[in-house]
Amino acid sequence: RIVTYSSYAVDPEVQARVEERLGVRLELRAAGDAGEMLAKAALSAGRPEGDVIVGIDNTLMGRALDADLLDPYRPPASAEVPEDLRLDPSGRLTPVDWGAVCVDADRQWFAERSLEPPTTLAELTDPRYRGLLVVPSPVTSSPGLVFLAAVQATVIDPDAYLRKLRANDVAVVGSWDDAWYQRYTVSGGDRPLVVSYASSPPAEVLFSDGALTEPRSMVLEGTCARQVEFAGVLRGTRQPRLARRLVDELLGEAWQASLPLTTFVEPARAGIERPELFQRFAPIPEDPIDVGPEAVDAGRDAWIEQWRSIME
Repeated sequence: RIVTYSSYAVDPEVQARVEERLGVRLELRAAGDAGEMLAKAALSAGRPEGDVIVGIDNTLMGRALDADLLDPYRPPASAEVPEDLRLDPSGRLTPVDWGAVCVDADRQWFAERSLEPPTTLAELTDPRYRGLLVVPSPVTSSPGLVFLAAVQATVIDPDAYLRKLRANDVAVVGSWDDAWYQRYTVSGGDRPLVVSYASSPPAEVLFSDGALTEPRSMVLEGTCARQVEFAGVLRGTRQPRLARRLVDELLGEAWQASLPLTTFVEPARAGIERPELFQRFAPIPEDPIDVGPEAVDAGRDAWIEQWRSIME
């Protein structure tokens, strides 16, 4: 049983091969967004509802480690993961994928108005972009929390910045789904700037059913912050040996190669070839904003309270 967030998916062919190899049936237990998933797992620490948890990210890892809900396990393939993704020295959280949370822009909307899109987080407060941005709330959304952490990491006066952003008529919504599918102009909404992912443009092409050969969305690389996702063995699992073997599979070449076009993230394991859609339309930011788990853990509650008081 894999405890995870609601949008997590597994490639059916990979799942079938893993089930045959391990002699098990895999069951996904979705528990809302990543924050809800972790909160529920923390409440059942030591008597878990699953065997492996997938989807704790670098903004939540401190909370997960403090909750004592994981058993230490380092899969052999951890050696194939770049050191800068291995953020947990205790060995309880294994990095399985990473991505970049970025502001995406509707290139068609901006071209039609001969307006250059912003290039940095600071420019989002420029009056030229008044009423153009939609952000999923960091109170309820994982990418929203990464965006807020990026603001805290790069802006000299976050309080003043958030007030300027609010005065510039930013729209705050409950989830990424609300931001992308309800408010973003590419989906028929009213906002041509959205906090999303560097992998959103290839997803736009893939899910167009052949209607698009290129995405309307472009990634504003100067706004990107890296998000690392982890897996771990849940303390108290009745299947500890199989749980460890499943974590091995999560870092296996087949599962890792399936991630870009299944969950639209980059493999944590080095040497996995990116699919053509990612090579063409999902840029890898050269210098993403560092969202360090220690800083997030120390500041998260105060940041969210500040956000609530100004933005919601």
